[in-house]
Amino acid sequence: MSQLQSQRMESMCESARSHVDNLLVLLSKSKMLSILYVMNCDPAPMRFSEIKRRVDSSSTTVARRLGELEANGLVSRTAYATVPATVEYVLTRDAILLQPSLESMFEWVLNRADNKA
Repeated sequence: MSQLQSQRMESMCESARSHVDNLLVLLSKSKMLSILYVMNCDPAPMRFSEIKRRVDSSSTTVARRLGELEANGLVSRTAYATVPATVEYVLTRDAILLQPSLESMFEWVLNRADNKA
């Protein structure tokens, strides 16, 4: 591998590490994984109140997390002009593609706990 190729590879790895760090910061926020899990279990669009009920958290926390997920392209929000207003949330393709990685992390933790017992 040439020096130029090596430098490009290092640059790409550094960029990827930065993106992974940002993703881990996002996912480590309170109730974030719970929201993703609940939405993954039911692929149909979900209303805010249903997500809030299933996650068992405050409206403020759920609203913040859904906003962050939307801003990061993991949740799509659709508002309908009804009275009262209806808003539905659904996982994006990127969030669905992320699920196997999240599941493997949970499996790793469970396997590790089993091995220590």
